[in-house]
Amino acid sequence: MQSLNISTAALRSVQYALDTTANNLANVDTVGYKKRDVAFSELLADSVGEQPGADTQRTSPPGLRVGSGVKVGLTKLNLAQGSVKVTDVPTDLMIEGEGYFMVGRNINQPGNEKTFLTRNGNFRISPSLTYPGSYNLVTANGDVLLDESGVEITLDSAAAFKIEQDGTISSNDTGGKIPVWRVDNLDQYQQVGANEFEVSAQQRALLATVESPLRQGALETSNVDMTKEMSQLVLIQRAYQFNARAVNISDQMMGIATSLRNR
Repeated sequence: MQSLNISTAALRSVQYALDTTANNLANVDTVGYKKRDVAFSELLADSVGEQPGADTQRTSPPGLRVGSGVKVGLTKLNLAQGSVKVTDVPTDLMIEGEGYFMVGRNINQPGNEKTFLTRNGNFRISPSLTYPGSYNLVTANGDVLLDESGVEITLDSAAAFKIEQDGTISSNDTGGKIPVWRVDNLDQYQQVGANEFEVSAQQRALLATVESPLRQGALETSNVDMTKEMSQLVLIQRAYQFNARAVNISDQMMGIATSLRNR
């Protein structure tokens, strides 16, 4: 039964690793996407069958170590910088270094507004619902880019505009600056899809900006390495096959033991 439990636990963990790798591959072309790496940890182990003290030929510690398999310890975000993709589109922004953009959803609905962090700088122009005649920079799903005070950033017109490296919108009559937010531990935020992490009001109050330069007309590509992910996928598939075979062999052994006992 122990071998069956070990192999079953391994199958569950390997399946999770397979899903994680598949998700990385699915986002290989997602702007600003950060891959996840799976780390395994050992389950409870025990030492049984103590060896006699006169056994001088033994080099390992006394006793037979019996494990219970492995589990997924954590899936850690790989925060390595992605490659530069030059687009020459004025609304495309790239953070060179650490940091995140802050965007808001339902900002005109008090009590329903939500805030998110993202590295995806693939913005577009949209008319402002708060300030008629002005325009916002929004994500593909409509989230509005926010300034340091948590207020939507507005543009005077949808025509050409320039954003300096420090985030200042130089060709905007009303001024404005796009901040870059420092995040010390991204794992404390909930990933909600669309390459965004939800930030509560309490968490937002603790955030601070960082002086990472912005690059207009460029995007940060995903940091997923297709070659490495495909190699990882092959290893995971082999591990799955090995443990599936171990389950099958354990089942056969238990069937043989049961048949011998019934004779």
